Amino acid sequence: MPFDPTSGVMDIILGLAALATLGGLIRAWRTFWDDDFTVEDRRMATQVAVFLVPPVVVLLHELGHYFTAKALDVRVTGFDYGLFHGSVTVAGPRTVEDMWLIALSGNVVGAAVGLAMVAVGIAGGRLRRALRYLLVAGGLLELVFSIVVYPFLSLSARFGDWVLLYSRRTETLSWVLGTVHAAALLALFLWWRGRGKAALFAIGSGAEEEIGALRAAADAAPADPSGWLALADFYARRGELALARSTIEEGVAGAGDVPRLLLGLTRLSMFQGRWNDAVVAARRGLEGEATEDVRQPLWANLALALTQMERPDHALPAYGHLIPPVVDDVRVRYGRGLMRMESGDAEGGREDLDAVVRTLPDGNLLRRWAEARLDGHPLREWEDTRVPAYRRSSTPPPAPLAGV
Repeated sequence: MPFDPTSGVMDIILGLAALATLGGLIRAWRTFWDDDFTVEDRRMATQVAVFLVPPVVVLLHELGHYFTAKALDVRVTGFDYGLFHGSVTVAGPRTVEDMWLIALSGNVVGAAVGLAMVAVGIAGGRLRRALRYLLVAGGLLELVFSIVVYPFLSLSARFGDWVLLYSRRTETLSWVLGTVHAAALLALFLWWRGRGKAALFAIGSGAEEEIGALRAAADAAPADPSGWLALADFYARRGELALARSTIEEGVAGAGDVPRLLLGLTRLSMFQGRWNDAVVAARRGLEGEATEDVRQPLWANLALALTQMERPDHALPAYGHLIPPVVDDVRVRYGRGLMRMESGDAEGGREDLDAVVRTLPDGNLLRRWAEARLDGHPLREWEDTRVPAYRRSSTPPPAPLAGV
């Protein structure tokens, strides 16, 4: 895995980071390996995966080149190892196919080590959580580097193994490798999206048994939305919204367009600020047969999503389907008030916003928004001053609505 001359500078920088990580690990040795796997422990495990695992895998990568060359009776004239990069130099008689196999071998070793680390980390239930988390995180990083990052760097800069691996001189071998490479990329992506991220979260959070029980219940009755919603709720309450979303989407794929599942997807989309996704999910849910306790929140969230998208022509008809008590929700009254004012119904809009002000206590954010709108301008203090200026929106949103 040869690098350009500047790799020496990178080795120094990364080597210093590795030394700092090693020092931190030694200082926190006892607490890192105890039964209480804290946020600090996860941070340390991630640092080890980034700065201490790669030098070991790089060495194994280069040894893969070395021993393959020896097995093919190709003379090795140089072996360079620099913690985060290395190279093997060969000379003497050799075929193009020999060089292709030598180039491939190191990358196969790197990917195999990463895969083995992930497998042991997931299957090793009796291992310490710190070690399991380190193995899975480090293995994933090595897999991503071996089949994504390094091929990209090699091909884009025209150096290293992958230039030879995808050479026209070995067209047949390159086509076979390309097919396997594409399949590996797809498999890694699907695994991470389906079970990989959930597995890493379960190990890091220490909630494997609870997640396993919820997962088993959902798998046992895939047509029942309650199992999927319970698992999604577990993830969402712990801030893992992406996992919650993928869980509900998996439930929809298995159970079909069940209105209760689509209501959960709609609410999650609202919470994430994905207004268009909320609209699509709500409309799909309304197309099915559902009781009024499901249809009303679907209509409400559809209306609120369209309000956030500033579409009064579509939002107001959705608000028209609402009945008490949903129609009296302050978020609904606020959203409908905005849309009424936007459509020219100033009196109706003020009536809704006045109701919000009367219902909520002083200092409530939604009440302050309603008061500002009644005064004819958006709330001036809508941005969090702790957020860097470059991350702030250029215009304020209609309101801090997270769905019903």
